[in-house]
Amino acid sequence: MEFRVDPDTWFVFSILFVSGLGLFIVGFITIPYILRKKQIERLQFKFDRKSIRYDQLEMKISSRGKSQLEKNNQRLKSDLKVSLREILKRNRQELETLTFFSDFEKIYPNFTSSIQEKIPNITANEIKLCALLRMNLSAKEVSIVLNITPESVNKARYRLRKKIGLEAKDDLGLFILNV
Repeated sequence: MEFRVDPDTWFVFSILFVSGLGLFIVGFITIPYILRKKQIERLQFKFDRKSIRYDQLEMKISSRGKSQLEKNNQRLKSDLKVSLREILKRNRQELETLTFFSDFEKIYPNFTSSIQEKIPNITANEIKLCALLRMNLSAKEVSIVLNITPESVNKARYRLRKKIGLEAKDDLGLFILNV
């Protein structure tokens, strides 16, 4: 018995075989591609979720730090006011005023550098005067702390205004608060 295949059948079989082989190759390439794409999407989602959590934790930590700094700043301000009251009650002692100015530097760390930046030829006594004016002290209170007369305080304020270049209508206290 001789086995003979019809050419039409052979052609259909060849087409089916090539099509099946093509589908197998396409499936062999696309299935891993789709799986990798889904895996990348999952990893990206996890990364986004972790970065959001990280940002939330960072904001929480920074807000805690800010609130802690604000509490410390308020405490230092109240301590500064207490030490200032003590200096004003007693006669001026050099050690207490040095403590006051060191506490002032802790509360306003950039005050001296920023005032020296705005007024390059300012003296140490004028910086002390500016610090006391920053605390909104009157001329009498400043005179007690610096152990000078209130008239001397007014003269020093006048000279400071001239050095800064403020006019009579400009407020020295407002200028110092904005430093």
